[in-house]
Amino acid sequence: MAHPYVVLLLEDPALDPTITAGHICMILADLALLGSALILSFDAHLRRSLIRARLATVATLVAVQDLPLVVIAVADPGHSGHSYRLTAGHLVTVVVVLLVLTVGTRDQHPPRFSALLGGLVLGSLVLAARLTLLVSDPTPFLSTHRGTDLLLIATIAAVTAAVVATLLRSPLPRWAAIRISCGICAVFAARAWSTLVEATSPPPAAVAAVLVCSALLATSVVGLLLATLQASITREAKLLLRAAEAEATVQHDREVVHEMRAATAGIVAGVHLLASGRVPPGPRRLALRHMVDVEAARLGRSFSDSPDDLHDLAVDDIVEPLVVAHEALGHRVIWRPGGHHVTSRRDALSEVLNVLLTNAHRHAHGHATTVSCRPVGGSVEIRVSDRGPGLDPDLKDRLFQWGARGTRSTGQGIGLQRAHRLMLELGGSLHHDDDAARSGGAVFVVTLPGTGEAAEPPRVVPFPLPASIPARTTR
Repeated sequence: MAHPYVVLLLEDPALDPTITAGHICMILADLALLGSALILSFDAHLRRSLIRARLATVATLVAVQDLPLVVIAVADPGHSGHSYRLTAGHLVTVVVVLLVLTVGTRDQHPPRFSALLGGLVLGSLVLAARLTLLVSDPTPFLSTHRGTDLLLIATIAAVTAAVVATLLRSPLPRWAAIRISCGICAVFAARAWSTLVEATSPPPAAVAAVLVCSALLATSVVGLLLATLQASITREAKLLLRAAEAEATVQHDREVVHEMRAATAGIVAGVHLLASGRVPPGPRRLALRHMVDVEAARLGRSFSDSPDDLHDLAVDDIVEPLVVAHEALGHRVIWRPGGHHVTSRRDALSEVLNVLLTNAHRHAHGHATTVSCRPVGGSVEIRVSDRGPGLDPDLKDRLFQWGARGTRSTGQGIGLQRAHRLMLELGGSLHHDDDAARSGGAVFVVTLPGTGEAAEPPRVVPFPLPASIPARTTR
């Protein structure tokens, strides 16, 4: 804004640079006011703020009604006081500004109108009123020597004070309300001083006040917009976090339902066999009842949010009920007890092995599945292999991703992803042995820390499949 002083000094030394540059500074101040109004309007739209929309209207109103009068002051030295002195028209301006800031603001609903358009309309009406006063009195500048003018000045001061008080009580951030109020007070003080001394040219104090007011307003509205953008970023981050939490909850629920369906299928098949009487009393029936009890208990614990602790587990105690359950479903499983022990969580290891056996049942097309166990260093490997068609080549790179499944698969792509994650949580691993699967089928290897103990292999009675099992019990 100070740039016109230098330009005019270089362009035409005959002109009084102080007067002309002062007028041009007033014009630039009004243009800056329009720019601030545009930023406030954008800010109000983003934040859905009524007070910011009203401020945008006020800034547009003041600029629209003041800019033509300042241009007149530049063109006609006889009207130069319009850019820096008080007139009766200023009372109209401050009254309209006060009404814009106070009327209808009790209910802080979002703005329902264009703030810039409203300011343009109101500014045009105020300009028309001020031009009418100018026509009736070519020199409408107030003077401290007349009582009526003193009353008008006092009234303008009182209304301006009411505008400042309204801003300070508004929902604006305190720092912004104070800065904008200081700018308004600076402009009014400068105009009052120019009126008091009846200046015939823009006093340096008036120009400085306009510069200060424009700087305070421009930086304040930019600060408000930045605060709004930061709040929007924070709110978006919170929404993304909530969406991620909701997605994780849905994913967890789907995983639980997936495992419940698998466990329920074995329980239902076992209960049908027990109820049908096709399994006579003896070790086989006891094994079947033990499987139903173990799987039902595991199914009940699946609703718990707190997982069980790590324990020293016998692998055979985990595998046996699963083998019995899958045999009841018509899935032939080859398994020999080995007496190996691992450090794991019972339900998690049962779920992982159940996922592998269920996938083998689904994709091996009737071929038997083999479960074997062997120590490897300080760990224990549990291998689940089948003689089916094997994995899709396109699936190998994303085998353990959520929703990954082969083109011929009827699954949901949930089980392997959850099994892989559970193994990582247990301090173990789950991978597909590509080398072992070269001869055909699929070979999945579960690796867990061993305990160094090897008990005598328990004597487990085989559980042969009855003559027929209803197909609906398979997944």
